[in-house]
Amino acid sequence: MSPLRKPSPRPVEAHATLRTALRDALRAGPLTAHELSARVRIPEKQVAGHLEHLGRSLRAGGERLHVEPARCLDCGFVFRKRDRLTRPSRCPVCRGERVDAPRFAILSR
Repeated sequence: MSPLRKPSPRPVEAHATLRTALRDALRAGPLTAHELSARVRIPEKQVAGHLEHLGRSLRAGGERLHVEPARCLDCGFVFRKRDRLTRPSRCPVCRGERVDAPRFAILSR
């Protein structure tokens, strides 16, 4: 292979298996993106993208992805209106960087 060519992306089956592993881990209880990445052995930055797709497929099956919002450990501010699944870098109230990551779980409807 030429050094300029990028390797081909993972086959679809690998992604489906990965999302199945994420779904099984989330059914066991609430987990952060960091904990999920350690269990499924993928980079933490990829977890949010997979969770968005997983949330869509769960809705079709009568379940939903529950997000316990991130929280500032300094002032207690809760990021309730945040749509992104990633951990915020700073608190908008106190500008502190000690932010507890959001937790994810699967709930039945």
